[in-house]
Amino acid sequence: MRRSFRIVNTIVVTVTSLIFLSGCWDRLDPENMAFVIAIGVDEGPQNDFLFSFAIAVPKLSDMGQSSGGGGNKVVIVHTVEGSNMASALALSQSFIARRLTLIHSKALIIGEGLARKGVMPLLSEAVRNREFRRTVNMITAKGKAKDYLQFVQPTTEQDVSFWFELEVDPKNQGGTIPKQARFHEFIMDVESKGTGAISILSAPRPDVKKGKENFPSDEKDLNPDAKQPIVSDQYAGKIKRAGDVPVEFFGSAIYKSSSLVGYLNGSETRLLNMLRGELEETTWDFHDPSDKKLNLSMTMNADRQAKLKIKRNGDQVTAVFDVKLEGELISVQTKVNYTQPNNREKLEKSIQKQLHEDALKLLNKTIHQWNVDCYRINNRVVSTFSSVQEWDAFNWSSHLKEMKYEVNISFVMRRYGGQVGPAIEGDQVS
Repeated sequence: MRRSFRIVNTIVVTVTSLIFLSGCWDRLDPENMAFVIAIGVDEGPQNDFLFSFAIAVPKLSDMGQSSGGGGNKVVIVHTVEGSNMASALALSQSFIARRLTLIHSKALIIGEGLARKGVMPLLSEAVRNREFRRTVNMITAKGKAKDYLQFVQPTTEQDVSFWFELEVDPKNQGGTIPKQARFHEFIMDVESKGTGAISILSAPRPDVKKGKENFPSDEKDLNPDAKQPIVSDQYAGKIKRAGDVPVEFFGSAIYKSSSLVGYLNGSETRLLNMLRGELEETTWDFHDPSDKKLNLSMTMNADRQAKLKIKRNGDQVTAVFDVKLEGELISVQTKVNYTQPNNREKLEKSIQKQLHEDALKLLNKTIHQWNVDCYRINNRVVSTFSSVQEWDAFNWSSHLKEMKYEVNISFVMRRYGGQVGPAIEGDQVS
């Protein structure tokens, strides 16, 4: 009887305790939170930083009112000076009523000046911040990050968080931004010997915001005999366009250790993704072998993602890239019928040659000129050593400029688009 009483008593105490322990004492209502969607960081005036926070404006309620006070804006931006992100957030609470949180942040935007100086102090803090997620996208902005964020005012999306997701999606961008540009990959590459970290390149367009155009304004400036440019050979901030959101995401920024060393345009970034085995389906422009003044377009994807092989003879390292691509012809301006075997073979060889030459130029630029391994070749080279001590003594960075590489590219045209033959005017058909 006494034993049964003890069991019942224990159950009652346990259940009662659970009721009190499972309360909402630490609950924070989402209505009382301010979600920081993007963080911009620049150099500060006193050996510190300028932190800019882009906060999503709350959506309209059923009554058509919003407590955000942002009018038609979907994001509001403020900047504060601080020695670290945590103190900057705490200072921001002096004029932001809601509790600021980083749990839904989509981007960490580094200003160009700070990027060239080095971002390691900033990364060290971000790693320790519980709210800062490793899935945050790394973006390097031309100019100052605080000025850049003022241009982030989407017109086609009311959800700025979703807008950022779409803009930095490699599938939407067709491979003209790096596929892996999250904070996790960035910090891992920075901490790895000789490896170059990669971020998305973005830039504001004040001229677009003012309604200006950078196209030829007069017929005398037009040159009908000029060679057609490859449109992806451009950088964010310099794309020839007019209208829409005055912000561009195009190309990539390459870091040596934790400092910015240079930019890659859209075409180079696509080649970078290809050599890293991360190529998404994309539209790729090439010079038409039948008329070098004109371009043709292919829908390209990897028949098999690139494979990297390493050959090491003492201190001499050779990297061999094997790439297999396939494509579909979707646009051609000449009257050449590329469905014919001889013309098809000519086109395939021309595309292989163009890809091979451009890939070698990219490798020369990044490895020999910048002395940066942004292909993670070191992950393969390290396996050729028998111990960590030998690998450390090898000093991978010091051997990059002497490294050799081979690029083997195979391309096959699988399809010709919806129409098999070329489009020809009726009067020109013989």
